[in-house]
Amino acid sequence: MNRGGWVRSLLAGVCVLGLIAVNASCGAPASGAPAALRPQLARRAAPTGVPTLAQPCGRTTTPPRPYRHVVLLVEENRTWTGGRSPAVGMGFSARTMPFLHGLATKCSYFADWSETNAAQNSLNQYIGLTSGVLNSKTVNDCSPSPTCRSTDDNLFRQVRAAGGSARTFVDGATSPCSASGNAAKHIPALYYQGAKDATFCTAEVRPFSQFDPGHLPTFTMIVPNLCHDGHDCSDATVDSWAKTTLSRILDGESYRAGKTLVVVVYDEDRPVPNLLIAPTAHAGSIRSRAGSHAALLKTIEEALALPILRQGQLTTAVSLRASAHI
Repeated sequence: MNRGGWVRSLLAGVCVLGLIAVNASCGAPASGAPAALRPQLARRAAPTGVPTLAQPCGRTTTPPRPYRHVVLLVEENRTWTGGRSPAVGMGFSARTMPFLHGLATKCSYFADWSETNAAQNSLNQYIGLTSGVLNSKTVNDCSPSPTCRSTDDNLFRQVRAAGGSARTFVDGATSPCSASGNAAKHIPALYYQGAKDATFCTAEVRPFSQFDPGHLPTFTMIVPNLCHDGHDCSDATVDSWAKTTLSRILDGESYRAGKTLVVVVYDEDRPVPNLLIAPTAHAGSIRSRAGSHAALLKTIEEALALPILRQGQLTTAVSLRASAHI
C-alpha cells in the first residue's frame, strides 16, 4: 500500500477507540453515553464452563503452558479511528464490524499497539511480525527475489525446528508456494531464504481451501485476499469473512478445550487494531502496557514453548501473556 499523505491517529488517553470497553484507568461510563451502548460498557461476568461463540473468553482458569496451536489472522488498512486521509474505516466498528467488535468486548485488545516500521509499507510489518527484525532488504513492498529477502531466523523456522508444523494458508491461491490470487507482500514465508527455509515453501504455504480448523497445525497464519483483508473492500466484507473463518475455529474442539490461541491484528498504523482471543483472555481494553508486532511474536513464541529469538526488536519486547491473561 502507498502511505502517501496518510495521517496517523494517536490515543492520548482516549477511552473509546472504536470499541466500547472499560477498565480501571477509564473509570465508569459517562452518564451521557448512548443508551444503546451502555450494556457494552460493563465487564461481563467471567464464565467457568466451556467457551462458546457467545462467550469465547473470560474464564478464570490458568492459561495453558504451552498452547497446542496458535492461529494468526492479519488484516489490512484500518486504525481504531479511521486515522487516514481520507479515512478508510474503523478498526472494529460496532456498526460495520459487529462480529469483530463483539469479540473485542469479550476478549482482549491493547489500546496502543505499534507496527514494526512506521516509515514502511505492508511487507516490512509482516516480516517484523514473524522475525522481529526491521529488515532493510524487504522494503517498499518489493517482490521476493535475491535482493528482496530475509535470511533472519523466523517463527516458521522455529516451529519447524521444534518438531511442529507451520502453515500459511493463502486466500485465493490455487497452488502451493504461490501468491496467485493474493499479494506476495502479505505472505512473509515467501521471503525467508535463510538456512533451508525456501525448501519448505511448497509444504508450508498452501491454498486457503486446504485450511481445516478441525486439524490445526502448530502455527497457522491466515492471509485473506485483498478484498477479505480490507485492502480493497468494505468493513462489512472483512467482518463477514472473519466471522465465517474464526467461528469455525472458536467452535472447534481444540479452542473449547483451551488449547488454541487466536490473534487478529492489522498490519499498521499506530494504534494498530488487535485482538487476542483465548478462553482465559481478559475482556476489553488493556491500557497498562502497549502492544507491538514484536511483543506479539514473543508472546507466540512463549505460547508455543519456543526459544525466544535474540534479534531485532525482540531484544526489548515484552510478552503480552500476563497482561491479557493468555
